Amino acid sequence: MNRSSSRDGLTLLASGISAVATSFAIYATAELFVVTSFNRVLLEYLPGWFIATVIHRFGDFALEGSLLFSGVVLSVVVGAVSLAGYQLGSKVVPANPLPAGFALSTLFVFVVLFSVVREVVPVVGPSIVGGAVVTLLGGFSAIVSTDDVSTQRRTLMKTIAGIGVFNVVAHAFGLVRRSQTERAERELNDRAARLEAQHMVSQANENGFDVEGIKPPVTEIDDFYVVDINPSPPTINPTEWQLSITGLVEEELVLDVDDVREPETVHRAKTIRCLSDDIDGQQMDTAIWTGSRLMDLIDDADPNGEYAMLYGADEYYYSIPLADLESALLAYGMNGWELPAEHGFPVRVLVPDRWGKLQVKWLTEIEIIDAEAGGYWEERGWHGMGPVNSVTKIDRINRPGDHIQLCGHAYAGGRGVETVEVSLDGGETWEDATLGDALSHPDAARQWIYEWESDESDGEYEVYARTVDGEGTTQPEERTEPFPDGATGWPSRTIEPN
Repeated sequence: MNRSSSRDGLTLLASGISAVATSFAIYATAELFVVTSFNRVLLEYLPGWFIATVIHRFGDFALEGSLLFSGVVLSVVVGAVSLAGYQLGSKVVPANPLPAGFALSTLFVFVVLFSVVREVVPVVGPSIVGGAVVTLLGGFSAIVSTDDVSTQRRTLMKTIAGIGVFNVVAHAFGLVRRSQTERAERELNDRAARLEAQHMVSQANENGFDVEGIKPPVTEIDDFYVVDINPSPPTINPTEWQLSITGLVEEELVLDVDDVREPETVHRAKTIRCLSDDIDGQQMDTAIWTGSRLMDLIDDADPNGEYAMLYGADEYYYSIPLADLESALLAYGMNGWELPAEHGFPVRVLVPDRWGKLQVKWLTEIEIIDAEAGGYWEERGWHGMGPVNSVTKIDRINRPGDHIQLCGHAYAGGRGVETVEVSLDGGETWEDATLGDALSHPDAARQWIYEWESDESDGEYEVYARTVDGEGTTQPEERTEPFPDGATGWPSRTIEPN
């Protein structure tokens, strides 16, 4: 590599890094910082699988890594267009190469940064600095009037050192101000998390069975069942909402939305089944939930009790053993979107392997207590405090050609679905159905299909279906009503041959 190429490379990097550093010094990591804006552009165009892979691999360091990567890429791009602008301007106006090169370089950088930030004022300063640095280094020979080589070299080194000091100071100033712009970083991280969750939803449904009438692996938000104790959800202002952790704790805490979202982001596939759901009912749906681990927050209060009483803004309440909350989430997102009002905005509790009645919505207080204290539905005669019952749903009976096809979904709580079995002779013999792919967490329903060739000589088919969970336990045959412990039994259909 010759000296001219080395000088151009140094000029390119110095110009690009200085322009980015100027923006960082002014805006830190706020949304008007050129790298933050560039990251937003990347999130718009990068495929969901790539974003999901990066977040899964690097976790909380994904944001830091993406900002660093975007900063390097943007510095190189800005430096390249800055150098190209200077060289073009110098050639077009040979009589005044320095002013022309500076002007065109600044313009080129401005166009690139404006296309990223979409605002004029935030990119003026970085554009001028980028143009000035490339002019200082690119036009160094014309600026320095001496012909003495050693003097030129010393002056060049001083110029480079000055640019280096400027970048150190600019970055230091940006780092000092970074604490003031953490909200922008959090919003950027939230956006990446939403895209990751949306990718999980689309991937799950794309991998589902392409069968008419079958329920998708992940339910659309508008189709997700809703059961509340009031006609409409409470109205909550997220800027005023607070979550209190009180009772038998060493330190009572009062948290806001940002505090809840500060711990590591967790995405989890989870099915919620209402305790009042019948064997053939429709009160069971699955979503990809986004949130924080509940015990990370409770542990900060140093609890001394064995139970937590959860209170919702709708005057709903339930006591739950702390042991049951070890893997619980405080969810603030659903299927890659902000948690809707009817599903508990701004946060709700998600307790694995438990009935829907314990998934308290619109959470406002967690009171640590020393004994079980029941809850809203317990006072009305319902039970169902333990693991959710296994259930097999028959969604549709299809008749493709001379075949009959059953399709549905099955759920066994945190134990997971190991097998779905189907009987055509009233329970005398059983065969395995074909299961759909398991989602990312066992506490989620799975699709199933079973198909056979129909023959008129067979007569009526007395069809039953049942689930075997991940612990090898078969769904009980005895059919019971939902009240008070949740419905049990095998779903059945009488089907005429084709």
